[in-house]
Amino acid sequence: MSGPPVQVRPVRPGDEVALGRVAYQTGFFGESAEHYFPDAGLFADLWVRPYLHGAGAACFVAVGPGEEVLGYVLGAPGPARYRRALWRVGRTRLRPRLRRLDPALRASLRHLIRLARFPGPRADSRQFPAHLHLNLLPQARGQGVGAALLTAHLDGLRALGVPGVQLSTTTENRAALRLYRRFGFREAGRRVSPLWTPWLGHPAEHVVMVLALKSAPAAAPD
Repeated sequence: MSGPPVQVRPVRPGDEVALGRVAYQTGFFGESAEHYFPDAGLFADLWVRPYLHGAGAACFVAVGPGEEVLGYVLGAPGPARYRRALWRVGRTRLRPRLRRLDPALRASLRHLIRLARFPGPRADSRQFPAHLHLNLLPQARGQGVGAALLTAHLDGLRALGVPGVQLSTTTENRAALRLYRRFGFREAGRRVSPLWTPWLGHPAEHVVMVLALKSAPAAAPD
């Protein structure tokens, strides 16, 4: 991308709409989540809103010219805090819409039901209580933006005294796997799951990766 360099800064309350847009545009293995989740508003409610309303810590955005949000890293320092925020969002945002059950919501529920049926592997939350999500629009990829976001987030977790962090991805996300391994993340489990079969046409291999923060090495150079 030409022009001024991308800047990384902490998330602000006014970023919520832009974060929801980025989440939706990248929510299907880097492509649009419309492939499997036609309700863009609900997608943002579930995968962005909890981090801005009680769960988040050390959350950052990457912004380009004109403060355009091009990517983000969102995370929670512990599972209990995240569950409380997700519950509040579900109660206030999802329950009223379930009464109406509009077509976009009905189609999106298919994925949510499958997500409950086919959960991915998880690491020990006592050693690795934090979790994170990192998403970039296509125009921000391959420029070190992901590394800058991840560095800021991990430094923030260390400052809070969080002992470790975990993340979930799939073997479909090869670039993400390379980035996380550069930062010292190691694989703690994997599972072949039929979760994505209706949309990918085949099962996906889910991977959980972990990083101990107190003794974590810096990222290796590109």
